[in-house]
Amino acid sequence: MVTPELLLVTVGAKTGRRRTTPLTYFTDAGRAVVVASNYGGSRHPAWYYNVLANPRVTISAGGYTGTFVGHEASGGERDRLWNLAKDFIPSYADYERLAAGRTIPVLVFSE
Repeated sequence: MVTPELLLVTVGAKTGRRRTTPLTYFTDAGRAVVVASNYGGSRHPAWYYNVLANPRVTISAGGYTGTFVGHEASGGERDRLWNLAKDFIPSYADYERLAAGRTIPVLVFSE
């Protein structure tokens, strides 16, 4: 299965340097949605902290590049998007088990 990928350009929370990270994504109501699974690791990925510290990011996908603002989904929005993510990429359910109690963040990016 081929999954769509975007390039997320963030500003490092600690370094202030630009960081580019390739991520799998899906869309919901015209927004890009990414999951900070870190392959089920015990810690969130660095790019997650970069987005929290500096939510204005650049995203390139499908030949388009633009400026977006990200936020972490919570409550019902997070639950709904997490279920969509697991339907889209079933291995997220495995990552959830591997994360051993860490709630895997779901981030949403809007223009």
